Amino acid sequence: MTRALRERLPVGTSVREPPYRSVMELTEDERKELAEKLGSVQNYNGFVLREMARKDRRFFAPLIMSILSAEFRGIDFFGRFTVEVQEDKVPWHMTMAFARQTYDESRHTQLNMQLLQSLGSDVGEYPDIVLGPQRGDDIPPEELDPAILLARINVALEGFALTTFEEIRALAVETGEDLVAHCHDYNMADEVTHVGIGDYWLGKLSEEQPWRKERSARAQQEFEQALAMFRQLAMQYVGTLPDGNGAVPANSNTVN
Repeated sequence: MTRALRERLPVGTSVREPPYRSVMELTEDERKELAEKLGSVQNYNGFVLREMARKDRRFFAPLIMSILSAEFRGIDFFGRFTVEVQEDKVPWHMTMAFARQTYDESRHTQLNMQLLQSLGSDVGEYPDIVLGPQRGDDIPPEELDPAILLARINVALEGFALTTFEEIRALAVETGEDLVAHCHDYNMADEVTHVGIGDYWLGKLSEEQPWRKERSARAQQEFEQALAMFRQLAMQYVGTLPDGNGAVPANSNTVN
């Protein structure tokens, strides 16, 4: 009998060149370098970077890298999800929908890599954002139910991504960054489809097994509350802009 993908290829074994590296894995010197670029290591999150980019276009590069980091993880997640849910005997058309979504995440990655280069940066200049458990044994088996994953990832997280892309596109239009705005038009269109895929297949799975509906709704609500809390905490940080000499000015601008 063929072993499950999770047994053959544990979560967290995916590789990239340059390798994945989160803020938590930076050396002290690297953290200081990042702080010099951004005013503070705590400023390295999408919410604060968006407000910083509003005032200085050089912060578009780390903003795009924070998005690109999530897109890389999207390829990993949806690629595995497409294969692993076969053990749950999901409908073939659902498999095809998630194969298409994996392709979309790959396209987003390529698009944002080229966008990052156009902004004078490359993958590796800024670290990856921290995204969830990366070890297979950190995830309880019940959390791998396709309905739970659909509710959390396709409906909640991809809906969150759609809002983020809308906000970045609006910022790009406001600041005259036409290429950033153009690229996020494509990203937004895909995210609308991804949320729709989640809603549709969540409904289909719940028709056959009604108990999944309440369980997945609870998982979605918990996930959305966690995202809202993260956003609220992030918005409390101050986006202080380094001056021309790399020093952080005494005055700061509070993110509204």
